[in-house]
This record gives sequence, structure tokens and C-alpha cells, in this order.
Amino acid sequence: MKRLFTAIVLSLCAFVASNAYAVGVAPSKLISEADANAVGLTRAWFAQATLNREFEEVQSATVQDGVLFVTTSDGFLQAFDAETGAVLWTVSVGSEYLLPPSVNSRVVAVVCGTTLVIYDRFTGKKLAETEVYGQPSSGPVLSERECYVPIFSEKILAYPIVRAKQEQLQVNAAIANMEGVIKDNNTVGPEMANKFANVAREVDSRYEIEPLDDVRPFVTATFGVSLTTPVMGTQSYELDVVSWTSEKGWILFAEMERNVGDAPFKLLYKLQDRPNFAYINERRLGNRALVPRSDVEATPFFVPEDRSVQNMRLAPERRKGGMFVVGSMSGHVFAMNDVTGLLRWTYVTDKPISEQIAAFGDYAFIPTENGDYFAVALRDGKEAWRATNVARTVASSASRLYAVDTLNRLAIIDRETGARVKTLDIGNSKFQVFNQWTDRVYVVTSDGLIQCLHETQQVEPLRHRESCQTINDRIVAALMKDRGATVDTTKPSTPAATANVVEEQDEDDDPFGTSDSDAGSSNAAVDEEEEEDDPFGGDSTDDAGVPASDEENDDPFGGDEEEDPFS
Repeated sequence: MKRLFTAIVLSLCAFVASNAYAVGVAPSKLISEADANAVGLTRAWFAQATLNREFEEVQSATVQDGVLFVTTSDGFLQAFDAETGAVLWTVSVGSEYLLPPSVNSRVVAVVCGTTLVIYDRFTGKKLAETEVYGQPSSGPVLSERECYVPIFSEKILAYPIVRAKQEQLQVNAAIANMEGVIKDNNTVGPEMANKFANVAREVDSRYEIEPLDDVRPFVTATFGVSLTTPVMGTQSYELDVVSWTSEKGWILFAEMERNVGDAPFKLLYKLQDRPNFAYINERRLGNRALVPRSDVEATPFFVPEDRSVQNMRLAPERRKGGMFVVGSMSGHVFAMNDVTGLLRWTYVTDKPISEQIAAFGDYAFIPTENGDYFAVALRDGKEAWRATNVARTVASSASRLYAVDTLNRLAIIDRETGARVKTLDIGNSKFQVFNQWTDRVYVVTSDGLIQCLHETQQVEPLRHRESCQTINDRIVAALMKDRGATVDTTKPSTPAATANVVEEQDEDDDPFGTSDSDAGSSNAAVDEEEEEDDPFGGDSTDDAGVPASDEENDDPFGGDEEEDPFS
């Protein structure tokens, strides 16, 4: 009888608790404004993700280029304005497991189960989908023209994402015909021209995954399963560099060179840290086997400009690429140029590194598994300072670092000295979103409460990286300049800012280092010395820039069938 009574009481308690949860009494609480002010912060906004908090929870939260993306266990993908908290759109992707999405200047890519789905970045409209040739092992990453998806069969697939070309051509022809009809009608002309421009803008935003055949998707080996999302490096019209790590301890670089033909996606360089071995008893065989330990678990971090001593001492027109920084479980940190594959410097912490390294300003910030935290110069890898009890980096302002400490609190650290300034209790937040784009701090709970904090005086966001649109503009401007063409700013597919980029950019400012003709300069010896020091033993690329062409085309996505780089 007593046992029955106890069971009834417990059932009633569970029923009351579940119903209280269902009507919105969430265990999560807002960080009080008083507590935030005490550490020099203020709450910019808060929002609630759409989910049934009784049965569902947040699976991932990422911030990318001004948008905070949240995925939920019931298959929803939600986009919030990262600065205001406004809901941009919400879509139901599917019932299978969602991997974190990726974004470029126009679209968002997300993997649901084995399906790759593409959405319009600004409206959430579904644009295309395709079945992935394998089981994805991590989330996708987008460049301006490709989507890269790692799969468990030790491969990474490259899916071309292009504008709906046939529809674009048909609409352009119809517009040209109508413009000719009304050219002499001054009354109707301006009104119709505006309507045509609106139609062109809508069509310009329509994308598709390029039809698959015996060549596409393009494939390269990953030398082990890639369990972390790949990272985009240098991008140009004809070239993408992408990096990833594998569970077998490799750090790898691959290149998508679109004018190569049937096999444009190829492995460039790979590096494996010195392996650590563990003895495993094999009782059936009566002996012991040496099993290599997984040596690289962290996601690489990309610094858009290679600021190493070796690169910066070259003439501006000879500097190439950016720099990837990644740590290993053996405690080694590697900094490598993504275009040449040359090792710039190494740093040893003697502590395992499983979290992503972050770089802001002139320094890289390295968290280790035992809580030691290091700042090293991007120039040469020399240590600037070290701190303790820090688990991983969250964001950075002009003078402060924001990190999660070993007690799951927000640690505020002086960027110059490494001294801890303040500590803030952030409650039961499950996700402290890594923000490499701005100084904003985002915390998200498992039941969908999202909070954004920033320094009291920093009303406007402090931006650390170029936007996707800026990258796209530069790619288009470099293409137009290389072809000797002028950018027509009246076309909706080309942002107005592109014209200014074309006018201001000269050969010395080429971000892709296309000028490599002055081999007889005083820096030639430096290049030869670097080639001898190449630890990968591979040939470095001579040109990471955009291609030359005799034909003019303002559409960077291959609107003309004759100029389609995939045909």
C-alpha cells in the first residue's frame, strides 16, 4: 500500500511538472541587467526559438555573417537577425537529424539526414535539394559557388550551386523585347522599367544545385572521417580553398579549380602531427598491438590575410592567401598558408587542444583541455601571455576577450595582458555561440531562450571579418578587372558597391596574389628558401587568382551556356 501511494504521488508530481513546462514555465532565466552592467555589459535583446519545450530542444546554434541560426530536434531551422533578434524566417526542413547550416551571400545550405537542401538566405524560400551520395559526417560549408559536404566513407563532396540559368536567360530575353517595344513611350517607360527590374531581381535570387551526372558531385579523399565542419579559405572566381581535419590525425587542404575540366576538386596538401600510440592487448592473439591515437580533433580557424613574417616581408603584389591555425591533441599548434601550403610556424602547449583556436587582431588565442589558455602572435607564433581556467573562446571586443571558463561561466579577459577582468554567471545556457564576426556575445539554452550581450558603450557592432557580400563583390570585381570589363551597376545581380571596388583596386591590392611575374625581384630568394622548407613535399600553386578570359560576362555564376565553367 505504501509503495502504491508513493507511486501515485510521484506520478502526480511528474504530471504537474510536465504541464507547468508545457504552458511556458521554462527553467531558463534571463541574465539580469544589473548583473550584466556590473561587468560592463548590457542585454541588447532576447528571443525565444519556436519549439515545443516539453518534447523538443535546440540542437545547434551558430552565428554567421549577421544571422543567428538555430536548429531544433523536430527538424526546424530558424534564422534571427543577429543584431536585433528579429525572426527572419522559420522553415521545417524534415524529420531527420539536422546538421548546422552554412551561409554565403545569397543562400543557406543545411543537411537533413542524407538530403542537402538550399534556401534563400533572405526569405527562407526553398530553392533546391538533392540526395547526398553517402551519410554526411558533419555539417556543410558554402563558398560563393560550391557546397562542400563530408561523408563517413572518407570523402568530401563538392556540389556546384548555380543560378537557374535557363530561366534567367528567358526572362532577360523577354525584358529586352519589352524594352524595345516601349522605348519611345516616355509615359509607360519608367514604370515598366521598374517592373522589369523587380522581375529580374526575383529571378536573380533563384538558385539550383547543378544537375548531377557521372562527374558531379566532385569528390576528394579526406584521409579519415571528418567529424568537424570544413572551413573555407581563400575564394576567387575560379578557385576555392577548403580545409578540414580527420579522425586519423590529418590536417588537409583541397582546391576547387573550376577551369580544370572533369576533376577540378583535388587535394593540395596534408599534414599529420607526430602520432601518439596506445598499447592494446589482443588476448586472442596473445600479444599487444600499437594503435595510433586520434591526434587532431579541433576545427581549423581561417585568418583571411597571412600575417606571418614570411609572407609580410614579400612585396605586396607577391603576397598570397590567408592562414589556417589549428591545434592537435598532442598540444601542437600549426599555422599554414592556405594557398602555398607552407608551414609558417608551430607552437607547443604540451596540453591537448580539442576546441577551435580563435584569432582576433594580431594574436591567436589557444584553449587547452586542462584550462590553460595561451595568446600567441600570428606573425611568428611567439607567446604573449597565458591564463588559467579557460575552456574556450566565445567573442572579442577591441580590448576584451569573452570566453567560457571551466565552471561554465563567462570569463572576461584583458586582450593585452591575459588578466581576468570580470566573471558573469550565464545560468544554464547550453550553447555559448562562438562569434568570429563581431563583438556580440550570444548564449542559448536547450529550451530555446536566446540572449545577446554587448559592451555598454559599443552600440554599433565591432566587425572582425568581411561579410559574404563583400567577398562576393571582390570576386566579381577581380573578374571584371581581369577581363578589362566595366561593371554595370544597373544590373540587380551586381551590387552597386562593386563599381567602387573596381575603380579603387589596383594590381598591388590583388587579394588573391595573381601577380607572380616578377620572379627576378629581390624577393625571389625568399621564395626559393620557402620552397625548400615546405614540410608537405608538394608543389605549391603559382596562381591563386582569377582566370583570364577573352569573353565578357557580368554574371559570376555562369549565366551564358558557352561560358559555363562546368560544361
